[in-house]
Amino acid sequence: MIIMIKKRLLLIGTTLLLSSTLLLAENSDLNDSNALVPFKATYKVFRKGSELGEAYRHLTKNKQTYTLETDSKISWLFLSDNRHEVSKFKLEQGKIVPQSYDYKRTGTGRDRVTHTQFSSPTISTNYKSKDYQLAWQDNVLDPQLYQLVMQQQLIAGGKEFDYSLVKRGKLVQYRFKIIGQEQLSLPYGKLDTVKIQRIRESSKRNTLMWVAPSLNYAMVKLTQYKNGKEQADLQLSWLQFTSDDAAEE
Repeated sequence: MIIMIKKRLLLIGTTLLLSSTLLLAENSDLNDSNALVPFKATYKVFRKGSELGEAYRHLTKNKQTYTLETDSKISWLFLSDNRHEVSKFKLEQGKIVPQSYDYKRTGTGRDRVTHTQFSSPTISTNYKSKDYQLAWQDNVLDPQLYQLVMQQQLIAGGKEFDYSLVKRGKLVQYRFKIIGQEQLSLPYGKLDTVKIQRIRESSKRNTLMWVAPSLNYAMVKLTQYKNGKEQADLQLSWLQFTSDDAAEE
């Protein structure tokens, strides 16, 4: 009887060990802290505590091409704002290289449509129905991809960040630095985060970002202020990492 119990305990222990090994294998990309593990994420959008809408972000990989797609729908009283962004890029020797960027905004006020094509020796873009040709420069990104590059740099131990972006028909500089750590209670749950601030020349606007080391340094909260007043607060509500095969379906 004792021998049978020991055998059963040994079998249970072996099964648990095998299950744990398989689980680690399934999540090996995440354990390796790879910023480009495909994922799906949903965020809730708030303003002064009131929920205004949702944003959805999806990173997929198809062969050698990655696609980062973001949709947001916000409504407040009689105002509405709907945005759709798509970034396509490749990875060359560990470096994110943009290929194209599309942006569409509809709702209250003027609609906006932007297309940017990254093709050396020029970067072709448009803003307010005008076309612009910018001289090619290495390390230029679109308005979405800097966040993925920041994830890579955070994983590598970076503390300060500087990016050149194509925005509104010209090149602009975005600078950030880590200013602390903070535990947040979000719709997703409690998370230990790293707090990052955008460095601006003007003091009228302030942008704060929180990323979670346990989630590949993904952005879990983003708050924007103008003249000290909160304009928008984005908070993670759901996140799922997916395999490349699942992302390609």
